Amino acid sequence: MKEKYFCRTCKGLRNHNELFIKKTRGGDDDDFFQWIENYSVIECLGCETISFLKVYGNTDMVDHDYEGNPEYYFESTIFPNYLDKGNEIEALYYLPENIRGIYVETIAAFKSNVSILTAGGLRAIIEALCNHLKIKGANLSERIDLLHKKGHLTLSESKRLHSIRFLGNDALHEIEKPKKEHLYLLLEMINHLLANLFINDKIIKGKVETIIDTYEEFVRLIKSKITKDMIGASHNLLEILDKSKRLISKEKLKEYEEKFVSEITESKHDFIKITTEKPFIIYEIIKEPSSFTFTL
Repeated sequence: MKEKYFCRTCKGLRNHNELFIKKTRGGDDDDFFQWIENYSVIECLGCETISFLKVYGNTDMVDHDYEGNPEYYFESTIFPNYLDKGNEIEALYYLPENIRGIYVETIAAFKSNVSILTAGGLRAIIEALCNHLKIKGANLSERIDLLHKKGHLTLSESKRLHSIRFLGNDALHEIEKPKKEHLYLLLEMINHLLANLFINDKIIKGKVETIIDTYEEFVRLIKSKITKDMIGASHNLLEILDKSKRLISKEKLKEYEEKFVSEITESKHDFIKITTEKPFIIYEIIKEPSSFTFTL
């Protein structure tokens, strides 16, 4: 193919191979007006992404050169719709359902070049975020400030959200069409915010060490530290945790161990037992623990 077309994966104009084409044409009875519309399946020669291409032209779509000769031009449309630059969140399944739904609709509007609805959608994402975090206020401005005061956002992040509020208000109330480059900047802010609040911690969980701040995570950590060569041996809690003890504060460690001992006494854990309680608690490993429980 002579023309380069946009590849949504490479994020730019690329050479493509035409895999299939269907040509259609028509006009009025006098052939005064004629049109062509061609449909193609194309493949990026770089990353092999498949796209659908529509090329349309008619006899009214004409310019003239300096000598007055006609030069016909054509409109090309690539499907599926795409973002010219920037990225959308891929790990959508980590987002709360109400936020995910509005985010998906906002991205669809942006890809369709519906700028006013895109600005309104970005603003609505902030409203949905406040609803999810149970942040209440007289208006969105107050709710954004409370997101910072309650520790969900930094002051800088809070100020950025006000920018999205302003743009959304202008678009919806004043019917003012925002510039596309501004929408890309605000989308990047939203992506960064949602990733920090809902996605990043879940992605790194189990891959790198993170602070343990729930009892359930504490139990999973203990299970992950027990290996075959520990079966039949006795250890105190710090020996079991080894270097991972740094992930838990001293106050939380005491609280979690008390609950863990209570559950062992109640036979809630079958992989470990208590052999000595004084002067400090000693555990004997009975078997490798199951990493999860699955029942029908």
